[in-house]
Amino acid sequence: MNCAVFCRAACVALGLALPFEARANIDAKQRGTELLTQAENLPTDFAEHFFDVPLMVSVDYNGHPAGSAMITLSREGEVHLIELERQEHGTTLSDADREKIMQLLKSPRTLGACEENCGDLLAIHYNLQDSVLSIVTRRAEQGGAKQKYHARPQGHSNGLILNNFLNAVGGNGQGVTGRYSVDALGSIGQWGFSGSLLTGLTGGKRSEQQAYAIPSLYVQREFEGRFLRAGVFVPDLASGVRTPRTPGGLAATTLGVLYGTSDTLVIDAQRPSLYPVYVTANRPSVVEVLRDRVLIFAQPVQPGLQVVDTYSLPGGIYEVEIRIVEDGKVVSSQQELIYKPNNWLDPTQSWRYALFAGQERDLVGDTASHALSAGAAFNYLATPRVVLGATVQRGGGANVFGISIDWQISELARCYGNVFRSSKHGMGGDIQLLFPYRSGSISLSHNRSWQHASKHNRSQTGTVLDTALTWSHRLSTTSSLTSRATFSRGRSRGFGGELSLLHRHAVFGVDCTWRASLFDRPNSAFAHSRNRGAELGLSIYLSKDRNNYNANLGLSGGKERGNQFASIGVRRDLDGGFFTSVGANASIDSLGFGLGGTTQFQHEFVRGDAYASRSSNRGGAGGGINMSSTVVASPDAIAVSGLSNLATSQAVMIVDVETESNDIKLHARNVNGTVIDITRGRNIFPVSAFEKGSVHYYFDQTSAPAASLQPATSSYHVNKGGVAYQKVRVMKTVTVMGRLVAHDRAPVRAVRVASEVGRAVTEADGFFAIEASERTPHITVERGGRRLCELTLDTNTYLREGDSLIVGDLVCAESLSTTTSQGHDNG
Repeated sequence: MNCAVFCRAACVALGLALPFEARANIDAKQRGTELLTQAENLPTDFAEHFFDVPLMVSVDYNGHPAGSAMITLSREGEVHLIELERQEHGTTLSDADREKIMQLLKSPRTLGACEENCGDLLAIHYNLQDSVLSIVTRRAEQGGAKQKYHARPQGHSNGLILNNFLNAVGGNGQGVTGRYSVDALGSIGQWGFSGSLLTGLTGGKRSEQQAYAIPSLYVQREFEGRFLRAGVFVPDLASGVRTPRTPGGLAATTLGVLYGTSDTLVIDAQRPSLYPVYVTANRPSVVEVLRDRVLIFAQPVQPGLQVVDTYSLPGGIYEVEIRIVEDGKVVSSQQELIYKPNNWLDPTQSWRYALFAGQERDLVGDTASHALSAGAAFNYLATPRVVLGATVQRGGGANVFGISIDWQISELARCYGNVFRSSKHGMGGDIQLLFPYRSGSISLSHNRSWQHASKHNRSQTGTVLDTALTWSHRLSTTSSLTSRATFSRGRSRGFGGELSLLHRHAVFGVDCTWRASLFDRPNSAFAHSRNRGAELGLSIYLSKDRNNYNANLGLSGGKERGNQFASIGVRRDLDGGFFTSVGANASIDSLGFGLGGTTQFQHEFVRGDAYASRSSNRGGAGGGINMSSTVVASPDAIAVSGLSNLATSQAVMIVDVETESNDIKLHARNVNGTVIDITRGRNIFPVSAFEKGSVHYYFDQTSAPAASLQPATSSYHVNKGGVAYQKVRVMKTVTVMGRLVAHDRAPVRAVRVASEVGRAVTEADGFFAIEASERTPHITVERGGRRLCELTLDTNTYLREGDSLIVGDLVCAESLSTTTSQGHDNG
């Protein structure tokens, strides 16, 4: 549709009576006549108060409600925006559209079809009958089409985010083992960059070893549906495409380029892995989830069969290592597949792909082979329910080929299969079948993979087969049943079975959880005996004030020996200090008596936790500490923070608050509704990358002072790694109340009165009320964009009543050169 045709349609829709050709050539007099025609039916006295006075109207923007606004209308048919009200509810007006309306009506506009300085503006119309100001722009031609991609930030989007982590553990005879790492994320213009540095110290009885590594250092640019990466990275091909499996080891660090499809800019929540991950612990333990040998999640577990929480894991399809850690020692390890595929957001795009090429190389302590490394992964949307995949990769001294299928058979059945061949390790693959129903699910999995020999779990090099059938059923709202049958050949050999029952209920207001389980599972491949037995446990949880109490009782019996265990713990939340919580626990089992203590702390610049324990196994003592902090920098400011919500943020905003009072309480509300408390000085909080947004600043309602925030709203639009900056001033204000008159004492009506913090329009009798700076009240009088005069008021001269300054009559001559500070009418 061309502009002329659409403008004609817009004008007809807005109810303009004249034909479009004539309407396009209407002069200002005719526009004023139309407005006067609408006002003919008004009472005579009311008509005098209709023109050149503030009017509250509803705004319609491209056919959608856009809230309310304060305007003035002239007899010549001009509209002038005084203020666009901020609507918290009932309107879908975006911050970008709000800024657009304010920009379009910044200066007086003539009603009707736009002819001069239009930009995107097509027409403006005012309907007196329903008091609606309608605005039509060229964007209305899009017919409400939903934008598919976030627009990339234009201009400057620079910044640097450094996340620092320090971990240290030690114990009797173990020495001290520590790690310091830095994860860097930044943005320079349209390019983002990422890097990481790892340093480690491993202590022992005989010697200490230090290690350094730079796993990644690359630049990346996002396009609509595509991305390009160049530098040093591990070619995981994680771009919404099935990650190719490389049996026998991880892909080597590569110096090269990576190009593929991407959903980063797609305008689109935490979800669990499609196929659950199960673990079985013999004692209270910690489950660690590692991806590419990097810890990405940890979860405490109780004895028995349990499901690993996969909600917090990153999206994608990838392999992880699941470790069960007891008393700081890894007692078991297994490989699992996390299946959290990114949605196929655009069915019209049938292909997704990722390609990389480079040379195997390490930046520090280069031990790589420098051999060629290249690979590709493709996904094809064959039908809405079937996604086919293919992979090919050269690296690590092997050629790997693979194919896969992801088939949503029905709402109650889904299948995923993968088959690969390696020139170094032969055939392999896996298949997953899931059958969910209203009260539970049934899953069947079979996996054939390759393992290297390991001293930790006494495994041998060779093929590993794992088959598992799992049934989870919810008996009631408080009870659930889980059963699992397995067959393994590799790390362990033979059949295994487990049955677990969980029941929750309250006794005298105290939450209690019962656990009962039966198990029969093989030991390692080197042991001929089996691990058989039963477990019974009770957990009690009580929360009172800031204290949380818990107790656990358990009994387990096996072929070799039984175990009875009990534990009790307490945790107290603290306010207003360096430490945020402290806790202590005690346990007893067949091995002995154990003690432990934990604390969490948070400072302006650092956060973390620490623990100390005495194991029930031979009384070994140990402890550890974890600390982290975030450093952010922009071209305007640099800051350090200990807030935990910055650790995973992809973009940040720095806000400096300048105020004369320390008692003022401020809040900042992000575009997604998140409310952050901000204080005097420097504040840091996360924002969304690539997404246009705004932050609204406001006073706490319990102690709202006579003050103004400048600005009250700030916008941001940054790349991944970008840091936005804003300075907010808190200015104490007074309400100036008076009347504007000419030299002959006649009231001056319908002129704009503006101050540093507010603006208003004089009423028909010349009266006005405006907020101005308390220290130096200064107002400017304008008409039609022309400055009439400036008035600087002396607060000691006029009557002060609370937060109001009564100035009486102020004289303003209609002359550009007139500047006065006079005018108090004693009469």
